[in-house]
Amino acid sequence: MAALKEGRDVRVAEIHGMAQRGGSVTCNVRMGKRVYSPTITKGTADLIIGLEPLEVLRLLGYAHKDTIVAMNSNPIVPSSAALSGVSYPPMNEVLKEISRVSKRIVTVNTIDIALKVCSPATQNSVMLGFVSALKTLPVKHETLRTTITERSPPKYRDVNLKAFDLGSSELSKM
Repeated sequence: MAALKEGRDVRVAEIHGMAQRGGSVTCNVRMGKRVYSPTITKGTADLIIGLEPLEVLRLLGYAHKDTIVAMNSNPIVPSSAALSGVSYPPMNEVLKEISRVSKRIVTVNTIDIALKVCSPATQNSVMLGFVSALKTLPVKHETLRTTITERSPPKYRDVNLKAFDLGSSELSKM
């Protein structure tokens, strides 16, 4: 919505998979002067945003050496893995694997920041603020903030804005 406000052509493709059963959700967003297809071709993503580190690994086929990878540093161990005794790989191994494709990796612990506003559900707003501060999106920070104000239900508006602001201020602490 923010990109549309700024006059960009936008195409979105969501792939839900088994999301209702705890599986992955992938969303392709393409924006520019003229966009003809919503899906991103393998090896062409400018930015990969991941709310879970292993999900970023799953998406590495879309990356190239200049892709920016912005990811949550806090793993979410799938219940099926926890129940079966499968261990989650150490974060340094995950980062090492990602760095084989791109050296442009930034991480943020979205849950810690979301808990500062007492709402784990705002991790996506934290991440959006963090990515906005990277200045890699072709959308202005203020347009994103305005869009959150307009699109959030009134009872969640303030907490989403606070999470967005905390996420964007996190980059300056790095």
